[in-house]
Amino acid sequence: MNKAQVRPPSKELLKALDQEGRYDTAALAGILDWTKQEIARFLETDPSALSRSSAPLKHQDALARLAAVMRHLLDLTGNDQGQARAWLRTPILVLDRESPKEVILSGRLETVAALLEEMESGFAV
Repeated sequence: MNKAQVRPPSKELLKALDQEGRYDTAALAGILDWTKQEIARFLETDPSALSRSSAPLKHQDALARLAAVMRHLLDLTGNDQGQARAWLRTPILVLDRESPKEVILSGRLETVAALLEEMESGFAV
C-alpha cells in the first residue's frame, strides 16, 4: 500500500474508539491481548493513571501509532485477530529473537512498523 494512502481503522479497532473518537486504553489492550500493566508500560505511565481516565487525551498520539501498527498487521493477516496476536508474541530472528510485543513495550514501535513494511513489500523475515 502506498504510504500516501490512509488506512481507516479496521472493524476490530473501531471497537477501541469512544464516542469522541479517542482510543480507549482498556479496549485497545483487549484487542491486542495485553494487560492493563502492559498498555501502561507502553504509555510509560502508572496503571492507576489509566483507571482515572479510559481515553486520556495526553496518550492519544501514542495509542493512535500503536493502533496503526495493529491495523497494518491485521491487513497482512487478512484481519485474523488471533493470527495477529500470535505474531506479536512470537520471537523473531530479525528482532534479535524478541517478540514484536516486547520490542514495542521497550519503546521501539517504529522497529515493528518497519518490519511490517518489509513484510508487505515481500522481503523475507
